[in-house]
Amino acid sequence: MIFAELKLKNGVVRIPFVCHQCGKCCKILSKIVFDPIEKKIYMENLEVISKHVNLDELIEEFSKKVDTNHPVMLPCPFLRDNRCSIHPIRPKSCRIFPLGKDLDQGIGCPGLKRLNELISAFNAENVEFKFVEGDIEKIEVSKEVVEKFLSLNPSDEEIELFFKLNGKILSGFKA
Repeated sequence: MIFAELKLKNGVVRIPFVCHQCGKCCKILSKIVFDPIEKKIYMENLEVISKHVNLDELIEEFSKKVDTNHPVMLPCPFLRDNRCSIHPIRPKSCRIFPLGKDLDQGIGCPGLKRLNELISAFNAENVEFKFVEGDIEKIEVSKEVVEKFLSLNPSDEEIELFFKLNGKILSGFKA
């Protein structure tokens, strides 16, 4: 899960990043390289992915698509209908997008734009972007912080993730 942890005057709140599944990151930032001469694929997690997909079929497919002058596979060949066909086993560089040195990396990620809108509604003293796999311990937030978040017209998924991150509500407010 990707989220922003905001340090506020009176505590901390976590705001979730929600992917809009637009496919822009997969279309522009693919890190899969195919060498048509050696017929070899270079990418993160290839050993894990090869247990779930037929590499011979991939090599055959890539051989038909690759531009020998530009061996980076764009868009990512695992992108199908704007969804990752290997989502549960996708490389870490994909799992942590849009985190990184330049966050969005100039692609215009709508999920990151929305996250920044939510962040800007709070007067945070500090913002730290985080990536956590698996369960995360919930933190306590005030009733006012919850009300502020809910006033920003969050989607159902944003609300669900918000309460996964901030499930302990102070002042008698129940999650």
